[in-house]
Amino acid sequence: MKTLKLDISKAGVEITPRMEERTREALSLLYSKQGAGNDFLGWVTLPSSIAPQELLRIGAEAKKLRECADVIICIGIGGSYLGAKAVAEAMGDSFAALRPRKEPVVVFAGQNLSEEYTYELLDAVKDHSIAAIVISKSGTTTEPAVAFRIVKAEIERRYGKAGAAERIVAITDRARGALKTLADNEGYATFVIPDDVGGRFSVLTPVGLLPLAAAGVDIEALVRGAEEMERATGEQVAFAENPAAVYATVRNALYEAGKKIEILGSYEPKLQYINEWWKQLPVYHPFRFLPLLLRFRHRCQRHPLHDLLRLWSWRGHEPVRRSGLRRRGGHELQADPAALLHRGEDPYQHYPQRRTVRLAGGIVPLSMFH
Repeated sequence: MKTLKLDISKAGVEITPRMEERTREALSLLYSKQGAGNDFLGWVTLPSSIAPQELLRIGAEAKKLRECADVIICIGIGGSYLGAKAVAEAMGDSFAALRPRKEPVVVFAGQNLSEEYTYELLDAVKDHSIAAIVISKSGTTTEPAVAFRIVKAEIERRYGKAGAAERIVAITDRARGALKTLADNEGYATFVIPDDVGGRFSVLTPVGLLPLAAAGVDIEALVRGAEEMERATGEQVAFAENPAAVYATVRNALYEAGKKIEILGSYEPKLQYINEWWKQLPVYHPFRFLPLLLRFRHRCQRHPLHDLLRLWSWRGHEPVRRSGLRRRGGHELQADPAALLHRGEDPYQHYPQRRTVRLAGGIVPLSMFH
């Protein structure tokens, strides 16, 4: 862990023995998996819990996709998109578009409902062979459902049903859901999203590893580097040497003191999407999302993440809220959803739910996979 440094000298927090004790108690509770929300703590032991045969199978499927397609379209949203995108950008060549390309390229879809984006994607791949990885636990999330319906139709138009079955891989629930049913019926290769790993923490599962392997990332080296960080942030590591424990202590101390705004800055352009991914992580697990970020320190010295985290000044204000009317499903909301959520209220419980989405002038049902 020679490439990683956590500097809290400007945070204005002096860690007391009681603060350290509280952090140790929280860390022990996390590892014991006895606390609230313990059914979604599978990420704590990633990547050491990854079976070697799973890595081999992921690698084999990625090789198959790379051999049959120039462009591999990865369809997903949120945690099913940002983790893989972040690592791919960090490990990639910023000027790849200017260089002759000999390797397949992975592009992303289903992270938005932009008609322009979808049109440009289909236009860009019209002279390229294509394959797809579709990622969805349920198979009914609107954005990836719409994108997959369109991409699936294009693949079937080009290669037929049988050919599409060789070019589409589904990453979904182990036993249920619209996408799982479709994948079984169509004969797609499938990988499982673990039940105990939330989407935004799933990049060290097939959700992230298959797209990254398809993009040419050495996922075995990535996992080895992640294992180093798992050990470095583990329960038995001395407090002062555990960057996750120290950071969590400082972060919570500042939050309890009324410092509610946190800013992440990076001077490395390759880490732009790490920053975007980071924004999701503390929402549900504010105590210990840092180890997950730190586990993406690649073994290659070319990509140190020691500048990943910089603690800037903190301001004792409430979280910024934007005012004005919001829309959901074509219905105006009279209150700002962020403000309602801040008060612990469901902003959409009193509003009708649209079951369709408008795309390219047409109405498409949300149950895309039926």
